[in-house]
Parts: sequence; structure tokens; C-alpha cells
Amino acid sequence: MNNPISFSILSFRNLTGLILFFFIGIGIFLLWPYVSIQEADVFIPVDSENIPEGMIITKGPFTGIEVHVRGPKSIIRTLSDLKIQYTIDLSAIIIGVNIIPIHQARIPLPKGVSILKINPNSITVKVENEIKKKLPVNISLTGKPAKGFMFVRAEAKPMSVTLRGSEDTLDRMDKVSTKPINIKGLSGSFKREVTLDLVENLKLVDSSKIILATVIIKEQLTTITFDNIPVQGDGGLYVYRITPPVITIKVKGPVNMIEKLYTSNGVRVYVDLKGLKPGIYNKRATITLPVKTTLIDATPEIFKVKIIDQKRIR
Repeated sequence: MNNPISFSILSFRNLTGLILFFFIGIGIFLLWPYVSIQEADVFIPVDSENIPEGMIITKGPFTGIEVHVRGPKSIIRTLSDLKIQYTIDLSAIIIGVNIIPIHQARIPLPKGVSILKINPNSITVKVENEIKKKLPVNISLTGKPAKGFMFVRAEAKPMSVTLRGSEDTLDRMDKVSTKPINIKGLSGSFKREVTLDLVENLKLVDSSKIILATVIIKEQLTTITFDNIPVQGDGGLYVYRITPPVITIKVKGPVNMIEKLYTSNGVRVYVDLKGLKPGIYNKRATITLPVKTTLIDATPEIFKVKIIDQKRIR
């Protein structure tokens, strides 16, 4: 027969063990993310400080380094939110190429996270003397104006700016250009604000980055000769004869207008016959041209007009 006291003691021990096992399980479940180990690659941005006065960095891939780390899974997951940054001290750099090692101890990682590998383990920095230089501003243009119009000139305000940058870069520059302005199809002058097209590592000194560009576009002028234009009589009461019967003229004006004038026979030449009685006269011709056009030459200048004693039929 079983002893009731022994059974009670055994039952109590089993229950205690189950409860203890239960709490241990919960503890392991809750602590597992903190004790679970994980490896990961972390990108860390690189910045610089303490650049000596009179020097400028012309080549230095200050983008970042890739660090292979190991640590608790819960901490590894938060690394991207910590905004970790590695800063390079450039106080000891010299003119030329400098190779600067990455110091593991200066990478600010949380406790419990160890670094297994750094790539790259050094950064190459090229340093040059920094100078200032005053350069004229060039207005950069693309495209062509509308047909019959031409680009005359472009003016910048201010006309020149002072740049700060590497000696090597500025020594090779004789001007600084703006971002391109497209003038394709334009038929008139205009003003526009535009920015300078600066190469990397060049900066403006005590000046605005905005340039006021004035672009002058005018109608393109041309000169054309019209041959064998009939010379008419105007206002006469009698039959007349004009010798020679044609005239040659040279006209200057806008291309578009001159072309239309040529194709439409828009030039009128006549001799004023008002009040003339039968007889022979030497007369100049009147030449009518559109606005904006100019008569350059006319041959002949004087015409022989013979008025016949015979009424014109109207």
C-alpha cells in the first residue's frame, strides 16, 4: 500500500519542477533576441574635419566604408537607425596624395558589437593648394533662333566673379560659363536668371550664384537685287511711253520680309504724270517699299517720258 505522505511529497516536487521549467522557458523566449548572435554588413558614411587653411581636397571618396560586424541580433537590427558616422581628421595632411588608415577604435558602434572586417581599410585623399581667381562670365547658349532671326550678343550681370578652388583647376580656366540657355525658335531679345555651371570643388567668393543674362536676338538682314521691274505711269491723261521701261533696284531689309517681297512682286515703281501735257520729259521714278526695308540703289535714276497727244482710254 502506498504511503500518502510520500505521494504528496513527490507530487509537490513535480509541480515545482514544472513551474520552474515554465519560467525558464519564458525567460529563454524573452531573452533569445538578446543572446542570439548575428553577423551583418553595415555601411557607415565618412566625413572629414580639420582641413588646413589654404588647402583643398580635390580627390577623396568621402562616401563611406563597409563594416562587417557581429553582435546580438536585437542590436544589429538597430544599427541603421543610429546614424553612425566615421570622421577623418585631416589636420596632418600634406600637398599631394595622402593615404589615411581607418581606425577601428574610432568607429562608434554600440557595446556588444564587434568589427570583423573593414572595407576599405584606408582612404586616399589628394590635396592641392587653394587659390582665388577672378574670371569673366560666359553666357552658354544652345539651339538657333527662329528663321529670319539671328543671335547678336549675350551680356552677363555681374560680368565677372571670383572663384575659390584648386590651383591646378583655376590655372587652366580663362572664363566660367553658365548653365546652357536654349534659344531654339526664339524671335526676340530677353532677360533671364541663370546659374553658373561650376565644376566640382569650385566655389564662389562673396557673390551670388544667380547671373542675370541678357540675350540680344534681332531680325536677320539681307540685301537683294530686283531686276526688270516694270515702270508704270501714274495720273496721266494722255498715252505715254517710258524709256527704259524697266528698272533694277537693290533693297535691304529683314530676311523674312525680303523673301515675301521677292515672291509676291510687292515692289511698285511709277512715274508721276499728273498735269503733264504732250511732250518729252526727264523724270525720276517713285519706288514704294514696305516698312523696315531700305532702298540701296536704283538703275537708272532718270527716265525719258514721252507724252503723246492722244487721250488715254479709261
